Formats: sequence, C-alpha cells, structure tokens
Amino acid sequence: MSILRIKTNGFWCAVILFLLLSGTVEAQNGAGSVYSIFGIGEMSRTSSTASQGMGYTAIGWSSPYSVNIVNPAANDQTGSYFNHVFDVGFYYANTTYESQGSKENGSYGGLSNFSFWFKYNDKWNGLIGLSNYSNVGYNIYKNNVNSFQTGDFDIAYEGSGGLNEIYFSNGYSLFKNLSVGLKLAFIFGNISRTEDITGGQSLKAYMAEDRTVIANFDLEYSLNYRLERPKYFMNFGLIYKNPTNLKGTTTASISEWDYSNGVDVDENVLYDETESASEYALPRRIGFGLSYNTNKLVLASDVEFNQWSQAEIEGYTDDLKDTWRYAFGLEYTPDRFGQDALGRVSYRVGGYFENSYIKVNEITSNTYGITAGLGVPLKRGSAMNVAYHRKYNGTTENDLIFESTHEVTLNFSIRQRWFQRQKYD
Repeated sequence: MSILRIKTNGFWCAVILFLLLSGTVEAQNGAGSVYSIFGIGEMSRTSSTASQGMGYTAIGWSSPYSVNIVNPAANDQTGSYFNHVFDVGFYYANTTYESQGSKENGSYGGLSNFSFWFKYNDKWNGLIGLSNYSNVGYNIYKNNVNSFQTGDFDIAYEGSGGLNEIYFSNGYSLFKNLSVGLKLAFIFGNISRTEDITGGQSLKAYMAEDRTVIANFDLEYSLNYRLERPKYFMNFGLIYKNPTNLKGTTTASISEWDYSNGVDVDENVLYDETESASEYALPRRIGFGLSYNTNKLVLASDVEFNQWSQAEIEGYTDDLKDTWRYAFGLEYTPDRFGQDALGRVSYRVGGYFENSYIKVNEITSNTYGITAGLGVPLKRGSAMNVAYHRKYNGTTENDLIFESTHEVTLNFSIRQRWFQRQKYD
C-alpha cells in the first residue's frame, strides 16, 4: 500500500452549545491516521489539556485546580474557590506518513475538548461535555494495480467521519476522601468509506461506497479514594465500563460511470441496499490510576485494559486484540500562590504506550508518545493550558505505514463562582 496524498483540511446554554458543536467535532475528521481505514477508526482519548501534558494520565489524578473529565469521582476537591469551570480547547496536528519508498505529510486540526463542570453542593458535582470517541479520516491512493483482464488501474480509498460522545457525569462524596462517579454518555456518529476504481483498458469507472450510522447510550462507573498525610496525599482512582452494543444502519452501493460516449457520461447504480448494523460492540474497560501530590509536585500513572477480543466490529471481529495502555506524568508548580508569575506556572511532562486494538497484515502495531505542557494562570482564577504531543504509530513491516505526529493543543479554562451572595461587614 503506497500513499500519494493525505488531505489537509448558564447550564442549559452550555447544553445547547454542545448540541450545536456536535456537528463541528464530526466535521474535523477529514484527515488523520491511515489506520482509521480499519474497524471504527482510530480511537480518541478523552482528556483535558492538562492531562495531555502529563502523558494523558487522569484516572488517579485529583486536583483542587483542574477538572478530571475521565474520572468524575476524582472531582470531589475541585473548586476550592470556584463552583463552575468552562473548558474549551483547539488542536493542530501535522503527521508524516512513511512507507517503504515514500514519505508524505498531512495537517489537520479542530476542536479538542469542550466541557462544563459545576457543583450542586459541597458533596455533589456534575460535568457535561462533548468529545471524539473515534476518528476516521484518510485518503490513500494505490496506483498501477495489475489486472490480467483489463490492464493496470488506480484505486482511491477515502474515509471520513467517526464516533462522538456527549456525556453527563456526576461525582458524589460518600465519606471524607471517598467518592463515587457515574458517566452517562450517548455515543453516536457515522463512518463513510469509498473506493474509486479508474484506468485500465476499460472506459468505465466504478465507485463502491459504504456508510454506517450507529449510536447508543453507555454507562461508566468510577471510584476515588484519597489518603492524606501532613505534607502530601496519595490519590487512587478506578474506572469500569461494561461492553456496549451500538445499533444503526449500513447503506452500501456500487455505481458505474461509462465514458464510452465521450462528454456524455452515463451513470448506473449497480447495487444499493440498506440493512441493520448490529455487529458493533465496544469493549469492556477497566482502568486504575494513582498519584502522589504535594503543594508543588504531582506524580501520576495509569494502567488501562480494554477487552477488545470479546468485542465485535463487523468485518473485523476475528482481528480484534485486547489493549493495554500504560501512562505516566509529572507536574511541577514552583510557587502556586507566590508573587512571581513564572513561579505560578505549572510545568508538565509525560509519556504513554499502548498496543493497537486491531491486527493488520498479521501484525499488531503499537502507539507511543511523549508529551509536555504548561498551565498558565490568568486573572480571576482562570487558566490557559498548552500541551505538546509527539506521537508514533504503526510500522513499515509487511507493507504497512509508520506515522509520526506533532500535535499542539491550546485550552482556556474559565473558572467562576456563581450564585453566591455578597457578604458585607
């Protein structure tokens, strides 16, 4: 397989804005990993920009200054001086695609994260948000494919879409330092794939198109416990999700274009059928994380298991493999409440490793990366977060493709205290 080109491309107010932006998130899927040609695409990782800078560690990370969108139970101490946090971020990525004998670049970007966190009371907090679940975006061209009957021809593979999720999470403190969480998500989206066949001795061209629309609700449970000591605390987080069956429809069609009449092109639909899409089941997931926290330093690590071998994706079920993700991260803030501006900046680094959920050409490739980031405090308690992600994916073995990506994310975290009565002496 060779590459010739990759395309470049109040509470209820927040809910309405999420619904309006859901189409925007999907529209960003015009480019990405060439491995998104398989299955439901390249899996996205839901996380805050602060978490991205720390190697995407989040399961066991609890902070008074940041919202944890992965483990809602870990938000029990968030908001020591605010009760609402609005987060919005954007990203830009540039990927180099390398195969045996060729190398190309592609750029893409869009909305990275969007969430709104709030407190009902001292024990109960909520979070609504919108994020990508998987991404499909590729343009792959294969030239001079030999056919003994019609000569050489060219094939263009193009895919777009992916899955998104709108989620509503809640965290509740059962006892001091022990909290539980529940995330209700609506996973939805469409995946479109086409194959254009041209050339050869024939004056005809063909296009095969497959469009799948699937959706369903999903539940994820979480737990958080904090062990406090005079100069530090240890935080432990756990998340768990049962398998989820997605339902919808798949429409498949094959069209023929006949150029034998010169400028008058005849189009014929050879096949067009819509049927139920029932063979889509997302895997069971369990993750554990822990962190060591002082006034200046945070050390965090995650381990996550996804049981893809017991899941189901139409056409790929026999090639699904269980995945393990290992991540670690560090955050250092010299003097969070000092007078020096640089002392209040949070400096972050991290890394991760994860194997692919699908086997391609008898090879299960790996994804790994290193990250870095900054958390810059703004006026009135708000913050700007920047994260850099250097990602490596795939391999050049067995005619596969190796991808290396530079990605930069910029996020604004607006922290406010609403509905509080003013007190006067």
